[in-house]
Amino acid sequence: MTSLELIQTARLFLEPLRTEHAGEMLDVLSDDRLYRFIGGQPPTYAELVDQYTRQVVGHSADCSERWLNWIVREAETQAATGYVQATVDSEPAVAAVAWVIGTRHQGRGYATEAATAMVAWLRADGVGRVMADVHPEHHASNAVARRLGLAPTGEIVDGELRWAYDA
Repeated sequence: MTSLELIQTARLFLEPLRTEHAGEMLDVLSDDRLYRFIGGQPPTYAELVDQYTRQVVGHSADCSERWLNWIVREAETQAATGYVQATVDSEPAVAAVAWVIGTRHQGRGYATEAATAMVAWLRADGVGRVMADVHPEHHASNAVARRLGLAPTGEIVDGELRWAYDA
């Protein structure tokens, strides 16, 4: 089990989440349109600080899950553009992954690039199965799942289609 580290791609940095990211991520996550398929609403600063404070612990209370969270940054500008995350069950090593890119930064391939880098890191860390739950009508995120090598399982979980890959 590797500790969370900075991941670099051609155009992005995936920076391990810190509570201090709440301020700059507030703007990235502030557009109501972002929640059309993922549900919820833009967080307040206090909600984001609370969420990040829980997430940076890195694991569930019983330590059965690892919580891995990265802020996605443009390498050139250092601007935060979104986040990627994985919840990894210890036994067996299965990761549920997710990606969110702010609406101003969408359409540039950032979700695919960031999620691909995260999944490569997870596989190198020993994760054998990767899955993602994506709203069936969220065509962009379904395309990201496909580009990650995930395949639709036909299983619907909380209204979302489960995609999976087994190493």
